[in-house]
Amino acid sequence: MAMMHSTAAAAFWSIAVLVLWIAAVGGAAWAAVRMTRQPRRRPPTLPSPLDILERRFAAGEMTHDEFDEARARLREHELDV
Repeated sequence: MAMMHSTAAAAFWSIAVLVLWIAAVGGAAWAAVRMTRQPRRRPPTLPSPLDILERRFAAGEMTHDEFDEARARLREHELDV
């Protein structure tokens, strides 16, 4: 004797599949909105050669004359931004 599926079981599985589909589509929509609304992260900018030179001078790694000479060389080559 074969077991018959009841109408209640068929209704349960129909609703369960519908809920799963709604959850999957809703989750995909939520993920898409979340990814598009996140602020774009800028890549970190590197310090300019003049910034590095100024930091080294401020840290006492070079004299005022060395700083002036290096800054003049940077300006000659237009490396400072």
